Amino acid sequence: MAGKTIVVLGAGVGGLVTANELRKKLGVEHKIILIDKSKEHVSYSSALWVITGDRAIEEIKKPVTRLLQSNIEFLNEEIQKIDPAGKIVKTATKEIRFDYLVISLGVSLTPEIVPGLTDALQKNACNFYDLNGVTKARDVIKGFTKGTIIIMVSALPYKCPVAPNEFSLLLNSYFTRRGVRKDVKIKVCTPEVLPMGGNGPKTGGIVKGLMESAGVEYNSQHVLQSVNAEKNEVVFDKGKMNYDLLLAIPPHKAPKVIVEAGLAEPDWIPVDKGTLKTKFDKVYALGDVVKVKLPGEWKQGVPLMLSKGGVFAHFEAKVIAENIANEISGKKERIEYAGRAACFVEAGFGKAGLAQGYFFATPTPDTVFLQPSKMLHFSKIMFEKYWLSESALFRGIMDFFMENWMYGEYKRKVV
Repeated sequence: MAGKTIVVLGAGVGGLVTANELRKKLGVEHKIILIDKSKEHVSYSSALWVITGDRAIEEIKKPVTRLLQSNIEFLNEEIQKIDPAGKIVKTATKEIRFDYLVISLGVSLTPEIVPGLTDALQKNACNFYDLNGVTKARDVIKGFTKGTIIIMVSALPYKCPVAPNEFSLLLNSYFTRRGVRKDVKIKVCTPEVLPMGGNGPKTGGIVKGLMESAGVEYNSQHVLQSVNAEKNEVVFDKGKMNYDLLLAIPPHKAPKVIVEAGLAEPDWIPVDKGTLKTKFDKVYALGDVVKVKLPGEWKQGVPLMLSKGGVFAHFEAKVIAENIANEISGKKERIEYAGRAACFVEAGFGKAGLAQGYFFATPTPDTVFLQPSKMLHFSKIMFEKYWLSESALFRGIMDFFMENWMYGEYKRKVV
């Protein structure tokens, strides 16, 4: 059999899992190429711990090559063009023809589309979804003893929907331990009806209750209009709010190269929710760059969408890799992603909760919430180690744990 070339775009969670799983399942006559403009993989699920001083920035990064199995080619270049129909990917120095393409390019952050936000980020605002903003936020809160902090979701959808909620709980813990919590007002402002809407209303209500118990003001259905950096003011459709520190999640868009390739319709890549296939033959997409409709609506006329998060990318990648490997090897078996997943919710004071369940359930996602505990916080630390581990043995043990206990059966056989 002639060797096949599988190109994987993006070295985030989805791209790394896809490349490594394919390498485990296919012989070396088949070429696997991973392309990313960054030499380092960043575990963004640990970024909030950097802000609160519980991690150094260096502890949440690792060179991509150290996270890859042998016999995977890593090309550290920016992708300039994707031709999904012609099966070609172009970088600055190479034109690569592929038999299979897996796209896991994540999102582009676009603060410039909100009037005043870019200016505010040069002053008393931080974009905590990028590493420069993470280090700025860390440095600012060290000296913050009094005033109003607004954690702001600029637009929907956005990746890691738990982040603004658990950030508020971590800040509650942080300022309580410093003895200044009574002088710090923490607000969360979001267009969402409930936190973590993709988890369904039960979990959303519980997480909202955790925030309210911590003295966090949760402002739902607040649609951002603009930011006035001179006045330290945020303008929503429901009115204005002043801040001393603004912690912002900028609007997300699909990367430009995805739009130019005709893959986005109109904003994200539509895929089959089970197989992650796109409209192009042998072209798959997963993770933050895709859109998957769920049963139910988050408000009247607006459907729920599968959340953008690393856990989904992880299991989508496993499904894609298994199906590609089976097809190349001539095996008939095919599987689909079943929609099961879980997400930790940091609650502060060394505790974390866990939302887990079936996201494809009807009429709405069916998840349960395990109340915050020190054991669950320890479990999240173990997953942090998993994402950045170079040990195949440790990763194998954690994979077994995830697939057989924590997440239940993440796949189902269809053929």
